[in-house]
Amino acid sequence: MMLGVLIFVGFCASSVVSDQAIQLPAGLKTCKKDSSDYSSCLRLALQESWPIIVQGIPELNLPSLDPQFTESMTNDFEFGAVTGRIIVRNANTYGASKVRFLSVRVLHNNDQHRLEVDVDIPKIFIEGDFKADAAFGTFKIGGKGQFNISMENVRGTMEIDGKVKDDRWVIESYNFQPEVGTMKIWADDLFNGNPELTKAALDFANEYWQILYTGMLPYAAKTWNAMMRDRLNDVLSKVSFSSLFP
Repeated sequence: MMLGVLIFVGFCASSVVSDQAIQLPAGLKTCKKDSSDYSSCLRLALQESWPIIVQGIPELNLPSLDPQFTESMTNDFEFGAVTGRIIVRNANTYGASKVRFLSVRVLHNNDQHRLEVDVDIPKIFIEGDFKADAAFGTFKIGGKGQFNISMENVRGTMEIDGKVKDDRWVIESYNFQPEVGTMKIWADDLFNGNPELTKAALDFANEYWQILYTGMLPYAAKTWNAMMRDRLNDVLSKVSFSSLFP
């Protein structure tokens, strides 16, 4: 799910009309608000510019998006009687190059600006290192090692809200909590060297992944949404609002 945190950074890059201070790659499509169908223009511009954006744009501090590297991310969670923490390190997320942008909606009221982007991601694959510590009542669960997660038919709406101040769009909230069609989970050690318990836990997780995903999503989304808000503000501080939405 770490893929979702950077997709909208790419949208910002695709919409920018070049500031004098920033030289953006040739080939990025742009739209003007007086276009006959502004929302459709934005969606098409983003989709056509996406192959360029995925490669990364150093001028905007935008890294390559496929794979997307995450050095470290920590999630605390509580799901029924289960509580704990999962730390993910040195993770690569694949799939951004295949993103489809279904629709874009822009809402502007005085100095408040809101953008909604519907996306479809055919397949996401994440691999990396993990450390997990959890408890089910008095029963302790813990392990560390390598993991991977495969997801297909990932869909959702990215909701971005913020105020325009001094011709800069300052993001106050970002929300992305996608639905997933199918999921497969693997980890090499969930119970500190007990392969039988690890296999049993993985069998359970892959059988009932929908329930687990629904329970974990609010906690994971809280982490990646805050990360995305900060990364967006880093990018948006480099371009004016009037050139971003001409």
